[in-house]
Amino acid sequence: MKREKTKHKGIYKVGDTYYITYYVGSKKYEKAVGSKLSIALKEKMERENRVKRGNYEVIERQEKMTFDELIHLCQKEAEGKDYILRPSQTYLSYFGGRKLSQITKKDLFTFRDQIKSTPKQRGGGEVTDSHVNRIMAGLRRLFNFAVNRDFMEENPFPKTSKSGLFYPGQKGLRNFFAEEQMVKILEGSPDWLRPIVFTAYLTGMREGELRGLRWEWVDLNDGVIYLPYSKTLKDPSGRGQRVSHAEGVD
Repeated sequence: MKREKTKHKGIYKVGDTYYITYYVGSKKYEKAVGSKLSIALKEKMERENRVKRGNYEVIERQEKMTFDELIHLCQKEAEGKDYILRPSQTYLSYFGGRKLSQITKKDLFTFRDQIKSTPKQRGGGEVTDSHVNRIMAGLRRLFNFAVNRDFMEENPFPKTSKSGLFYPGQKGLRNFFAEEQMVKILEGSPDWLRPIVFTAYLTGMREGELRGLRWEWVDLNDGVIYLPYSKTLKDPSGRGQRVSHAEGVD
């Protein structure tokens, strides 16, 4: 793509991305920054200040090292970190051949979308949000490894959890037993366990709440259980969280 000059020395644009150029000693380097000129100006000023302060060694390593070399280094040094490298081929499919200095936050969003839109290798099913999040978390740890080894100045991942880079976790009940499944479970349970399983199914109570349940908290006439020590309880009356078959936990 065509390189477009700006009125600011050492800053140019290719497509939607701004690049900055700067010197470390007599060597010239360039770095992809992002889609905003203001960010490019700030980044150029910060890098020039870092060079003046003597941080040029990390900058020089970041300009020279490719993502492929980072993967290789991590394979040699990061013992017990197999979970980081498990999706290494997925990482390389997008970042392979790039210098560490060329990887931006925008690339991370594009990489995430690429994973999400690629069908699973086994069965061709849709890739889940949680699977994408696991791959992104591994990539973030890989860049943390590079920062800790002084091969990158900073991790390109946003520091805030509100960046939108990770898909939000699903909340609420996702998996539950149908009535016919519960019948089979109850039939296969020993006599002493059957009331516990049945109560859990009808009320949604936690394991600890069931194991610690006392008869004085059970109102058989009204069909209600009171949980005075529930961890979600904020009840000034002191009687406890109210649980019933019809209402569940409230």
